[in-house]
Amino acid sequence: MAVDPNGKVWFTMPVTNAIGMYDPVATTVSQWAVPTAGAGPWGIAIDSGGKIWFTEHYVNQIASFDPGSHTFHEIATPATNSNPYGIRVDASNNVWFTENSDAVALIGEYTARGVLKEYKIRNTSTAGTGLTPHMITIDPNGNVWWSEGWVSAIGMLNVAAAQPGTNIGVTEYFYTPSCSSCGSHTSGISADRQGRIWLDDSLQNTFGSFPIGGGSFSFYNSPSGGHPHDGLNVNSQNRIWYDEEFANKVAEAIQGSSTPTPTPTSSSPTSTPTSTNTPTPTPGSTLGKDTFQRVKQSRWGTASDGQTWGGDANSLSAFSISGNTGLVAKTVGNSYSAVLGPSATDAEVYARGSISSFSESNFGDVLRWTNGNNWYKAYIDGANLIVQKKVNGVTTILASVPFRASAGTSYTIHFRGVGSTLTANAWAASGLEPSGWMVTASDSTFTSGYCGMRFLTQNGTATVTSFQAKWL
Repeated sequence: MAVDPNGKVWFTMPVTNAIGMYDPVATTVSQWAVPTAGAGPWGIAIDSGGKIWFTEHYVNQIASFDPGSHTFHEIATPATNSNPYGIRVDASNNVWFTENSDAVALIGEYTARGVLKEYKIRNTSTAGTGLTPHMITIDPNGNVWWSEGWVSAIGMLNVAAAQPGTNIGVTEYFYTPSCSSCGSHTSGISADRQGRIWLDDSLQNTFGSFPIGGGSFSFYNSPSGGHPHDGLNVNSQNRIWYDEEFANKVAEAIQGSSTPTPTPTSSSPTSTPTSTNTPTPTPGSTLGKDTFQRVKQSRWGTASDGQTWGGDANSLSAFSISGNTGLVAKTVGNSYSAVLGPSATDAEVYARGSISSFSESNFGDVLRWTNGNNWYKAYIDGANLIVQKKVNGVTTILASVPFRASAGTSYTIHFRGVGSTLTANAWAASGLEPSGWMVTASDSTFTSGYCGMRFLTQNGTATVTSFQAKWL
């Protein structure tokens, strides 16, 4: 989000393909649909004239919105797989943005005169490297900084020395993650007024700083271990604010003379952050979460929360990551499971995905999964929403309700198990969850197990864009 000079709060809505504005005086929200369908408005910034700028992540464009005339202007990048992500406006009203795909990995500039320029981060090919520039910021000297995704680094462009089409003026700064088994994902970034760039690493569950003139990184634990992600900013008092995405919290770190002062919402320096590979469930906590935002790879590997997918997801070639989605390929005669997180008793799963054909194919959520022959499942098959169990290899339908689903359309499935009560909802991902439960069943065969998904892909490829499991 971004706040304009009048105190109005502007924000993007990638799921509903719109930008919005909250007026804190009138306490009203206004929304405007983005002209290009499925654009996925992402990062947002405001220039000195009050014009709203944002990236269109899914359609390889940036755009502006004039609040006075309510008109949009869209600008396409040359690459058709650039996936623009973060965006900022400098003091001269030049618009800077990241091109997020590692097959592209460029820094874009749309000048105040309407000229699009691009700057390389590296002269060598970056495809498959995990170099995915994410968020972007501008330091007090006017130089541009960005986070670099999966390569444990941040980058800087010396604007005075920069030459479009080259990486002249670019410097990358790398750090060694303290937790070698946790993975690393650098995303949020912001400049303070004391000569530091602040960043976070969601898989390390840390935030830290780097001197603008060069030097060493300093990192601190995020207090709740809550996956600090895109939302990191430094305010006019040099206080660092960031989101703890999986902990449902916002954190504030107050700087002292050289380091943040520990408070209930800040952190202390550390070199050994705690791994989240084996979390201990507490009521309301997230058991597992995956946004699938990672490099192309075979199998599902490590989820965005740092945990490793289990079941079949890391052992069978039907599973892969491509285009920031989880895929399960068409395979005749077999059903597959993917589970994430520790075992739980009462829990719920939200999973969003689609399938290219429902002919003898389906997908859905699983609860209390022990192995491929013992589980509860809520799934859609194109005609119905079904709750099913499998006990020692024998399946039984516990409840069913008509639900018409179309191939290629994204749906969210919500499956909950509390005691012996199993409930489920399904809806088009572009809409809202129904009130109440569409289907309810009662069964006490399984009392605990793992959360995940299960797929029958005899005639269609399944695509998953998000997964989250919570302990109740």
